[in-house]
Amino acid sequence: MPRKPSFSRTIYRMGKGKKTTVGYRYYFGLHMGMCRGPVDEIVEIKVADRTAWRGSITGNTRIFMNEPYLFGGDEKEGGIVGDLEVMMGASDQAVNPELATMLGGLVPAFRGFCSLFYDGLVTSMTQYPKPWTVRLRRALKGWDGEPWYPSRAVISMSKGTIRAMNPAHILYECMTNRDWARGLERARLDDASFKTAADCLYKEGFGLCIKWTRQDTLSNFTQIIINHIGGNLYTDRTTGLIKLTLIRDDYDPLTLPLFDYDSGLLSIDDDDSGAQTAGTNEVIVKFTHPVDNSAGQVRVKNNAAIQSVGGTASATKEYPGIPTAELALRVAQRDLRAASGFIKKFRVRLDRRGYQIAPGSVFRIRDVARGLENIILRAGRVEDGTLTDPAITITAVQDVFGLPATSYVDVQPSGWSAPDTSAKAIVTRRLIEMPYRELAAALDPANLASIDASAGYLAAFAQRPSSLSLGFLLRDRIGRSGKFIDRGNGDFCPVAKVVTVLDRSITSISLTGAVDLNRVEVGTAAMIDDEIVRIDAIDPRTGMATIARGCLDTVPATHAAGALIWFYDNAAGTDQTEYATGMTIQARLLTRTSSAVLQEALAGTDSLTLVQRQYRPYPPGNLLVNGLRFPSSVAGVLTVSFSFRDRLLQADQIIDTLQGNIGPETGTTYILKLYSGTRLRRTVTGLMTTRWTYQLADVAVDGYLQNIRLVLSASRDGIASLQQHDVTIERHGLGLDLGDLLGGSTR
Repeated sequence: MPRKPSFSRTIYRMGKGKKTTVGYRYYFGLHMGMCRGPVDEIVEIKVADRTAWRGSITGNTRIFMNEPYLFGGDEKEGGIVGDLEVMMGASDQAVNPELATMLGGLVPAFRGFCSLFYDGLVTSMTQYPKPWTVRLRRALKGWDGEPWYPSRAVISMSKGTIRAMNPAHILYECMTNRDWARGLERARLDDASFKTAADCLYKEGFGLCIKWTRQDTLSNFTQIIINHIGGNLYTDRTTGLIKLTLIRDDYDPLTLPLFDYDSGLLSIDDDDSGAQTAGTNEVIVKFTHPVDNSAGQVRVKNNAAIQSVGGTASATKEYPGIPTAELALRVAQRDLRAASGFIKKFRVRLDRRGYQIAPGSVFRIRDVARGLENIILRAGRVEDGTLTDPAITITAVQDVFGLPATSYVDVQPSGWSAPDTSAKAIVTRRLIEMPYRELAAALDPANLASIDASAGYLAAFAQRPSSLSLGFLLRDRIGRSGKFIDRGNGDFCPVAKVVTVLDRSITSISLTGAVDLNRVEVGTAAMIDDEIVRIDAIDPRTGMATIARGCLDTVPATHAAGALIWFYDNAAGTDQTEYATGMTIQARLLTRTSSAVLQEALAGTDSLTLVQRQYRPYPPGNLLVNGLRFPSSVAGVLTVSFSFRDRLLQADQIIDTLQGNIGPETGTTYILKLYSGTRLRRTVTGLMTTRWTYQLADVAVDGYLQNIRLVLSASRDGIASLQQHDVTIERHGLGLDLGDLLGGSTR
């Protein structure tokens, strides 16, 4: 019975967004009959041709199916999450209590057939459940009594990925099963002939994967199996037992019975050699891949015959039970020889010395007058004659029906391989705490103003691990223990590497190793190491880009060659949960494809400690020392200038370091520290102007500083900016005038 709980989604990316119902998850209780039971093994369950479960089930059991993103998750059509009860259908199977509760009343135990009872999520957003298919195996279970000749019942094919049933066993069960087949006593069958056939088929690797449905007659199904293997099933005239023989080239010609006019041959009534143009010179065999139930076909040709007649005479044969292309090729070669126009056909009459010839058996004839010195024939129809005319009439053909041990034609690749939609682990990834700008872009002013000062929000960047990866699921937890919780979906970031070292002034960069670079838009934000930049121009073909440096709450920094640049704007995963400053968050990113989500155990774990980033004041911009941007040395009186910044006024704008004054934010002051080596020489606090000069009186107190390190940051309410300018001037020459003022030399 269907059930449809609603689910809600926060309409903002983060913060205290309002939630609204956007759809429903549909939960069903489904009882599905598979086939007669019990079966040997259930190996795969698919829903809408997507694998929902794979493994091995050999008896009654309960499994938990957990594929919530099989159809795209709640963003699309949901997935499969629920309990599956497997009922093989044994004779002592008990009533399933959950199924009895759902159906009500007097409920049977459903013995005798294999069935599944599923209770759980079947779809989201749409109320229509998707079709289920089950791949299972049966060769040894479900027999009427003990299985016959069990050591040869299963034939392993295709390097063990396919476990087919021996066709001799299929025919044996069709003769003896009293529940659904002919129900003959096993003593009515020639056990030795069936075992000989079973051994031969096992050695040949000739297994079949085929099902019988009651819409078809049992006799027709039996004939289909015989046609597959090239065999004969008949009642032996001497024993009265049902006998199975195979048409194979497995005899010594010299030991075959020879009939001529002195040893039993009465006449050859018909000697028909088909015309060359009437023969088939190409055979197409259609078969079925049992793993995915897809159709396949192979083709073999007699090129000499095609050239001789100047065209192709093709015949198509359908063998639905053949599971591999290799076996299909061998059968196609067999059928091509049998369909050739060069085969001689005969209708011969023998005296009673030919009584042992049965359908499918081989014998020799000699008729010197016809030019037949010693020809091997394969018997087809055998007519025993009457009391008044005891001659045995046999319709036979020249023997060419042996199955090749191997194929002389290789299986030709199709040139197409199924795309790999498996979920790959994300190797290139990182976590950051969201800047204020991202909150301002996502929330309305009321919700933005209500964010607590100590709150922090998590974001994740990830590079696409494969071309068919659609996105990722963000799971995280507080601390280093406990269960990871789903926090939402994320998109993959375009990513590239910078080719050369970037100092703090470079704005034109060259990129290499780019992924999804065509998705990058001008005017969006990106991140190199911990510096946020703005993309002012980009050419995905050449990998050249122009960037604006030191945006938002970051300052220009030096980056090594090969540093990653994350084009994260509109392409990140975010956690809407509000965390407190100082918390450490662990996160795992699970790749999503069209049919799978990465197992959590395969995903790497990353950690991030929150530092109140969204509340911190922005560092100053446009730092100049003696009018120079990031100089290595200066001369003369030391002056420092900069521009104000205001996170509230800048809001969602991406302002770079070169812009003029904005703000400052109320309560914000600036702090300048001077170091000589590692020793702090002077701290200037409470700066409210954008220019500061190192006065001579200060120099007299601090002493001459040959190497100066300048550190400039912002502060508000005792909280420092996330980043700070840090410039080292290798040599500071003050000049002779200053030396005179200090009463000594400056050198």
